[in-house]
Amino acid sequence: MRQVVFVMLAALAVTGCAAQPPHVQVPMAPDAASSRAAAPESLRGTDWRFVDVEGTAVPEGVVATLRLRDGRASGKAGCNSYGASWEMSTDSGIRFGQTMATKMACMAPSSAMQVERGVFDVLQRAVRMHRDGEHLVLLDASGQPLATLVPESGT
Repeated sequence: MRQVVFVMLAALAVTGCAAQPPHVQVPMAPDAASSRAAAPESLRGTDWRFVDVEGTAVPEGVVATLRLRDGRASGKAGCNSYGASWEMSTDSGIRFGQTMATKMACMAPSSAMQVERGVFDVLQRAVRMHRDGEHLVLLDASGQPLATLVPESGT
């Protein structure tokens, strides 16, 4: 695992990084749907794949992932690799910190860059998450779904 982290950090250093704007934290009211809440301890160490970003299905051939570790989120956003801090409260409130990403342009598939912009937008706007069966749903401050993820297979 340390080798993977070292390789990812080395890749970020070699290819350059881009900082996303800092996340604005929005206060959250208790949610009646807390029975569907995702417990922080149940998400640490999990790997997810985006299947829907901002109401649009992730196209075949585009890979967008989210890995949640102790205080760190990382993955692939459609084209580039990224990393950010993350924290979750016991009421399923979440906050992703400033996102750092490699800066490669992806020409194919053509939708990869659009998915990537959506993933970064979702990570900045998400303030709550809940489990819906096998799905993980990231929500905005008004409770509207921003993205749907499924468990990443093979990791």
